[in-house]
Amino acid sequence: MKGKMKIKKQEGFTLVEVMVAAVIFVLMFVGMLLTFVKCLELNDLARNSSIATLEAKSRMEDIRNAVFTTVLGTYHNATFTVPGVTGMGVSYVDNTVVDLLEITVVVCWQQKNGRIIGEDTNLNGQLDGGEDTNGNGRLDSTVEIISYMYNI
Repeated sequence: MKGKMKIKKQEGFTLVEVMVAAVIFVLMFVGMLLTFVKCLELNDLARNSSIATLEAKSRMEDIRNAVFTTVLGTYHNATFTVPGVTGMGVSYVDNTVVDLLEITVVVCWQQKNGRIIGEDTNLNGQLDGGEDTNGNGRLDSTVEIISYMYNI
């Protein structure tokens, strides 16, 4: 037994195993980071949508509190600013039915990442060439309120 050497078994990870684990860790970290960034963008979108909706509701209440005979002249194709977001709102009044007004309030805005929400690509509150993607003759957006006003 004196002539035999004992071979000590080394324990631990090989370089290949460590590299594979590092790559998996980096991929998971990047995935989590991208998810976090997307959540921040979605949070900003939700915040801006809430602000735009509140401003559209406020504008609609202003219109509904106005005298019926003044609504068309005062609020048709009238723009308004939306505090808290980079955007613009516009109201449309349709009087094709006698003694009934269809009132539409639309708010378009730009997100921090540059994405425009709504058809108003230059955010001026007016329908310019190429902005009316669905051909209905007015701006559209995800924040759009429609109400009717009847003359009693």
